[in-house]
Amino acid sequence: MKLMITKDYQEMSLLAAEAVESVVRRKKNALLGLTTGNTPIGMYHALAEKSRAGELNMRETHIFSMEEYLGIPPDNYQSLYQWLNRVLIEPCGIASERVNRIDGSAPEPQLACQVFDRTIESMGGLDLVVEGIGTNGHIGFNEPMSPPDSPTRIVALSSETQTYNFAYWDELVPAHGITVGLAAIMKAKEIVLIASGSKKAYALKQALEGPVTSEIPASYLQLAPQLTIIADREAASLLTIDKEGGFPCPHSSV
Repeated sequence: MKLMITKDYQEMSLLAAEAVESVVRRKKNALLGLTTGNTPIGMYHALAEKSRAGELNMRETHIFSMEEYLGIPPDNYQSLYQWLNRVLIEPCGIASERVNRIDGSAPEPQLACQVFDRTIESMGGLDLVVEGIGTNGHIGFNEPMSPPDSPTRIVALSSETQTYNFAYWDELVPAHGITVGLAAIMKAKEIVLIASGSKKAYALKQALEGPVTSEIPASYLQLAPQLTIIADREAASLLTIDKEGGFPCPHSSV
């Protein structure tokens, strides 16, 4: 486990972008499992800026969008695929045929989930997964009580997740989502977990220092073969790692 603690959100975003860039430079057709939400926005903007400047070529990568809302078609502005398309895929010039997404409006969504998992496996597994952490310890839409071998599937969104998502919706927030399961996430060659802000501090502490339990799905990442956590000072404020010397700035590793 590698822990990097940054002074602020901007530095966290830049370090996360560097982690993605490192994988892409090693393997230009890398399979990237990417999350959505407020936390990764700065990372995506940094990657898009590098792409526009000609400093990074992501055109040959394969993007796997890790979450979607059930019943929301991919061309809907509020779909998570469209969100990822706006902030990363289009700015980086990644062709749509290199993007793998779950169609939330598919007539047989559970079948679409199975196809999604088979696609990941047939292509050799995810080279890198970037995930944020929810205030209840979820990753992706893997809500509390998700088993470690869970596949891509339909999930009921917790009240915490629905409350968080309320800001993005002018009407009723979707009660169900589709998420890549913990099984595919844990098989990724590299995992980067990003966290920002004091609201994520308790969940991050539970995930990294508490027991491995389905009550905190992110805690399963303790078992990942190659995990990097990039958190700003506020998100890391409750961690007891390196308590005697305090948190080195800007980065520390354990």
